[in-house]
Amino acid sequence: MAKTRHIFRWDLDKTYLKTEFATFSDLVRTARLTAEQRENVPGSAALIRAIRHAQGEGNEHLVFFISGSPEQLRSVLEKKFSLDGFHPDGFVLKPTVSNILRGRFRAVKEQVGYKLPLLLRGRGPYLPDARETLFGDDAESDAYIYSLYADLVAGNVSHDQLAKILAKAGAYRTQVDDVEAALEAVVHEDPVRRIIIHLDQHTPPVAFQTFFPRVVPIYNHLQTALVLVLDGTLTASCVQRVAWELLDRYGFEEERLVNLAEDILRRRRAYLGPQALEALAAQLELLGEPDDPEPAHTKSEDELARQTRSFMTKLVEVARHLESRPRPDAPPRETKRDYLALWEQERLRQEEAKRARKLAAKISRDEERQRAREAKELAKRGA
Repeated sequence: MAKTRHIFRWDLDKTYLKTEFATFSDLVRTARLTAEQRENVPGSAALIRAIRHAQGEGNEHLVFFISGSPEQLRSVLEKKFSLDGFHPDGFVLKPTVSNILRGRFRAVKEQVGYKLPLLLRGRGPYLPDARETLFGDDAESDAYIYSLYADLVAGNVSHDQLAKILAKAGAYRTQVDDVEAALEAVVHEDPVRRIIIHLDQHTPPVAFQTFFPRVVPIYNHLQTALVLVLDGTLTASCVQRVAWELLDRYGFEEERLVNLAEDILRRRRAYLGPQALEALAAQLELLGEPDDPEPAHTKSEDELARQTRSFMTKLVEVARHLESRPRPDAPPRETKRDYLALWEQERLRQEEAKRARKLAAKISRDEERQRAREAKELAKRGA
């Protein structure tokens, strides 16, 4: 029996791993981290393990990473994946050193010309019925790139418009050729089921409304799990697995998880069919204890199981309450996106985000210096 494939394509930094690169010192510190020192975005590892666990006899879940991190980090990152309990089906890193040696300095930071051909080439080998879910963040242009990719594969972007977009984005001629060649090998369809954008920079979700409803901004991967269950991509047990990890490894309180769940269910309900939240509640109610719970780290397994059950009960109540309320009207959907105009909007958003990151880094440095001065003054007084 042929398997139905679902492809999960992940960005790495700020989507799967917590990474800081606002300043040069951040980049140096991040490059020196060992696999054991690298921190996950809370819930990301549990979510990928849940994605793997949810595949059954009739379906196959493939996990790929496309990262802007340099190729030199491959061995460290592969070890990190192993520590997190999985091995991706594919993992691409940017040839940063090669770009520098060839004088392609723009390519060190440029993302559209880098990611788009990789996404298109990654699509080519799979049957038209293979669906995709893409994961990115708001620190870069992932929502734009993923949406452009989805509309390219669906045949909604002309070759002329694509050429203008790539020129505006600063792609090199070789990258343009790569995009065009990869696009020729793609069967035009509409395979991208969902685009998840982690709001690492706390961008308001409404900033991405041009890309709704395919793009869903999330604050936390518990929200991701709920979105994918509502999509029918994952089973309800995935929510349980992510909640278990958040309560254990990351010290989340039940109330915070409930608030996160209510936020995403409120934002999604306008796009859901009748009784979708009731169906979610029914699935959650049928769950028993996890069939193969992960070892507890910060509390006893009994306590963790109790907290997880309590949260799931509250989640069922929230879903049923929202189902009982009048359904809001869904915002109008974009039928044709002008990606050339949208690139200018994205460029301005990125510039504003960059200024905000630099300001936050400066404030952090100033506060650290002030604490050091105060500590020095206290030491003098004590002497």
